[in-house]
Amino acid sequence: MLQILIINGAQNGAQGWNTATNAVYNPVTFDPETWTFVVEPATTIARVYHSTANLLPDGRVLVAGSNCHIMYTFTGDFPTELRVESFSPAYLDPINDPFRPQIVTFPEIVNYNTSFNVEISLPTAPTGNIGLTLTSSPFTTHSFSQGQRQIKLPVTAPSLISGTDTYLLTALGPISTTVAPPSWYMLHAINEGIPSGGIWVNVQY
Repeated sequence: MLQILIINGAQNGAQGWNTATNAVYNPVTFDPETWTFVVEPATTIARVYHSTANLLPDGRVLVAGSNCHIMYTFTGDFPTELRVESFSPAYLDPINDPFRPQIVTFPEIVNYNTSFNVEISLPTAPTGNIGLTLTSSPFTTHSFSQGQRQIKLPVTAPSLISGTDTYLLTALGPISTTVAPPSWYMLHAINEGIPSGGIWVNVQY
């Protein structure tokens, strides 16, 4: 289940030095399947143009930065901002813990177009397939995430390992460097739309 987080920025003006006004305090989540938006709880810190947001392995989003200035500037409408925040998406709500997978074993290296195994534990038995994704670690600034990509991997149905609450999944690595350039990616298991924590793996030849 793909969702898009829109965070930081301004409602008026344009990107650039001191050209944006009316800071956006509420993140918005967009669901491209239903074409609906959800307005998330507001921050109290204006981030405006020269800000950043980065996905953390535990599922939170690190938010930092402020309007750009030549030097540290602590006066005016949008002063230099040194505080750092974390945004917690709805999927981190404890109510989802019974569905949250945990990656138990995984390969440190994922090769192109090559199968690999992942074992996950689940508090409750899955009602359907469990997804595996690779998410790049881009830096997000100047209005967009540079190098952002997420790859949904082909994966077999979960197979319960006898006597445990652990399930075996077999996935296929990315088909080419065009789809996923060689780099480090966060591997997530997704059950009922609820992701595990991210595990770093190295995608390479």
